[in-house]
Amino acid sequence: MAYKITAEVKKGWQAWGTVVLRRDSRLTEKGLIKTLATVENSFGNSKVDVLVRNFECVRV
Repeated sequence: MAYKITAEVKKGWQAWGTVVLRRDSRLTEKGLIKTLATVENSFGNSKVDVLVRNFECVRV
């Protein structure tokens, strides 16, 4: 069973963009924010502010 996740996402200072994901397991809006908020850089991991709107998780 697969899921299609669509949402509009804004990371930090970047403009709004559309995300389309296909996964084997469900994902909540909170889980998507947690996943996208962690950014890897040369000093390790850091957190970025993430805003999500029009989140949808549909079984396909």
